[in-house]
Amino acid sequence: MYGRLARLRLHWYARVGRDLLARYWQWALLATLLVPGAPIVAPFLRFAELLGIAVAPGPGMAGHAVLAVVIDLMAVLWVLPQRRALLGGAFMEYVATLPVPRHVRLGVGATMLVVANGPLLLAAGLAAARIASQAEGVYPACCFLVVLGLAGVAQHAAVSRRLVVLGGVGVGDLLLAAGLDAPSAPGRWGLAGAALAGAVAVAGFGERLAEAGGRRRRRRAGRVVALDRPGIMAPALRVQWGILADRPVLSVFRIGAAVALAFGVARLVALFDFDSRAVPTLIVAVAVIGLLLAGLYRTLSEAHRAAAGYLASLPLPRRYWPLRDTGFLMLVNLVPLAVLLRPRGQQGGGLLAVLAGLVAAGQALLVLLRWPVLHGGRHRLVLSLLLAAGWSGAAMAAVSR
Repeated sequence: MYGRLARLRLHWYARVGRDLLARYWQWALLATLLVPGAPIVAPFLRFAELLGIAVAPGPGMAGHAVLAVVIDLMAVLWVLPQRRALLGGAFMEYVATLPVPRHVRLGVGATMLVVANGPLLLAAGLAAARIASQAEGVYPACCFLVVLGLAGVAQHAAVSRRLVVLGGVGVGDLLLAAGLDAPSAPGRWGLAGAALAGAVAVAGFGERLAEAGGRRRRRRAGRVVALDRPGIMAPALRVQWGILADRPVLSVFRIGAAVALAFGVARLVALFDFDSRAVPTLIVAVAVIGLLLAGLYRTLSEAHRAAAGYLASLPLPRRYWPLRDTGFLMLVNLVPLAVLLRPRGQQGGGLLAVLAGLVAAGQALLVLLRWPVLHGGRHRLVLSLLLAAGWSGAAMAAVSR
C-alpha cells in the first residue's frame, strides 16, 4: 500500500512541478538576465554554514535557540510554495475516506518532504561532513539530527496547517539549546532526547486535535458565520477574497511585494528630495506594481474557470466576473499607489496634478495588462513587459512636456 500511494503522490508532485516550470520559466530567465551572476549555489552553502553553527559551541543558550528557530523558519519558507504539490491534490480527499493506516500516510508524507527538500538535504550533507570532521564525540552529530528532525516536523505542520504543532517545535528548540549549553553529559543527552521526543509527541497530538477539529467543524457546517451574513460584504468580494485566501503564498507574495516596493520607492524619492529623478522613478515603480498585481488576474480567472459549470446555471451577465475582477484589482492597486503617490503639499499644485495623473494612468495600465496575462499564452510575460515598457515611455514623455 505504501508503494502504490507513494508512486501516485510522486507522480502528482512531478506533474505540478512541471506545470509550474512551464508557467514561470520566463520569470526565471528574466531574473537571470537582469541579475548577472545571480547566486544559485551560495544560498545553500550559507544554509550549510548555519546548520553547522547551530550545534557548534560558543553561541550560548539564547544564540542556539535563535539559530534553531531561524532554521525552522527557513525550512518552512522553502516548503510552503510546494504545498499544493505536496498535498497530493483532490485524490487525497478520496484517500482520506479509505482505511489507509496512519503509519502509511505519515510514511508517504515523510517521503514527499524528503523529495521536496532535496537541495536542502545536500546542504545538510555538507554540514554533517563538516561537523563530523571538527566535533569531538557523537553528541553534536546527534543534536544535528535533532535540528533536522525539528525542521521536518515544522514543515509538516506548515504543509498540513496544523499550527499547534509549531508550539511543540518551539519547545523542542528551547530544550535543544539548553542541552547544548548544559555542563553535564547526562543533562545534555536527556535534554536532546526530550527535545525530539516532545516534538514527535506534539506532532501526534496536533494531528488528532486537527481531526477532532475537523469533525467539530463538520457538525457546525450549517451555522452562519459573520462574513456570510447578507450586507456584511458583497458576494463577489467574498468570492474574490476567498480565492486569494485559498492561495495564500502567491497572493501574499504579489500584494506584499507591491506594497513593499511602494514603501521603498517612496523612501527613495524622499531621499531624492523630489528632484528630476523622482518622477521617472515613480513611473517605473507604478509599472512594476501593475505587473505584480496583474498576475492575480490569472489566479482569479482559473478559479472561475473551475466553477464554470455552476456559474453557467446562474442568471449572470457574460462579463460579470471579468468586470468585477478588474474592479477588485483596481481596488487592491489603490493601496500601493496611495503609499507611493501620497500627496506632498509642500511641492505645490503642479505636483499634485502629476500624482493624480499617475494614479489614473496606473489604474489604466492595470486594466490593459489583463489582456496579455489572460490571452497571451506562453508569451504573456513578454507581452506584459512590452506593454509596461511602452506605458512607462509614454508617461515619461507626457510628464516631460
